[in-house]
Amino acid sequence: MKKELSMKSLLNIIGLFIFLGMIIMAVTNPLTIDPNLGIYQTDKAVIKGKELYNFAIFLLISSIIYFLLVQLYFSTPIGRKVFFIILTILAIAAPMVAMYLER
Repeated sequence: MKKELSMKSLLNIIGLFIFLGMIIMAVTNPLTIDPNLGIYQTDKAVIKGKELYNFAIFLLISSIIYFLLVQLYFSTPIGRKVFFIILTILAIAAPMVAMYLER
């Protein structure tokens, strides 16, 4: 018998693909294919030092928030209310932080 995939499992798998894809993108982004189908690395696109640290922190915090929200949504009715409260706060705070960091 085939086991059915629950919505929680599907969202966890999607999150896994999203965050693993972001990690792979950070590693493979500097690779470029030239017209002769040769692969070379562009030094300007390599993430180094402080940028790499900031990106790793961003990925860690984003993945924790994502999987916490998925867990909250499917835990209890109170967890679902907390989920929507946190999602509302993130929807309001994200543009404000983006405008603050743009300065």
